[in-house]
Amino acid sequence: MSGLLEIANLELSYGKRVVLRSVTFNAKPGEFLALVRVNGAGKSTILDIIAGFRKPSCGSVVIAGRDQKAWSLRELAQRVSRLPQTVHSDLPYTTEQLVAMGRYPHTDRWFESDEDHLFIRQAMERTRCWDYRHRNFASLSGGERQRVLLAACLAQNASILLLDEPSTFLDIDQQLHCFNVLREEAEAGKLCIAVTHDLNLALSHCTRLIILPHLVRSRISPDHRILLPSLFFFGGTLLAACDALGRIVLPPAEIPAGAVLALLGGPYLVWAIRQRTPSEGT
Repeated sequence: MSGLLEIANLELSYGKRVVLRSVTFNAKPGEFLALVRVNGAGKSTILDIIAGFRKPSCGSVVIAGRDQKAWSLRELAQRVSRLPQTVHSDLPYTTEQLVAMGRYPHTDRWFESDEDHLFIRQAMERTRCWDYRHRNFASLSGGERQRVLLAACLAQNASILLLDEPSTFLDIDQQLHCFNVLREEAEAGKLCIAVTHDLNLALSHCTRLIILPHLVRSRISPDHRILLPSLFFFGGTLLAACDALGRIVLPPAEIPAGAVLALLGGPYLVWAIRQRTPSEGT
């Protein structure tokens, strides 16, 4: 199986508000992808669409060579697990009961099988939350809850793991452990896709980074839109020119060239940033 997941031309809008535009990428088993983009730009929305929680305005999602729409909800849940960014902290369940919910797509009876209990224990041990399996979920700290939710995703034993900020609330040691576990899942043949803002973790653990494009609106182009690289190019050119002018015209002993760079080039960057419109995604 070469392509486990194929995303083609995904778009999503709420009225005039564009959330996603022409998102296309493929992924195969054994990959650990990081989705990187600014806050509120639609990364979580992409995961929701892949998991079947939202429908795109257009585009397609193909899982294991079969269109997502052809899978039943149960079949989809057996193949795709989704770690949300946040959940209600007052859920009236023990941690073990919550992790057991990850086995629901695979059960065919009222109670869990021995195999289900094995998956539950292994997942909780891997995320280091087995020791407080009898505690109420509401009594846990943010980091402890995050490890329990990750365990539920692992217990689901899906071939595709979608993780929205999986290291949220975790301390440094647990962040590293979390990404190590996900890398192990990828090495075992799973596909892991994580939304993250931690480039250090992404670069050290992920096999590929997907950096989605982000448009910046400005008044200096005919259609009021330029790409972010253009902003850096024009701004950087102006800053470099100001720095060179300062070194030539002003004696170094009287005023540092860097001050000229800040005084003359800084206002342009402030102006350009102020022209940015609010992000189009959530």
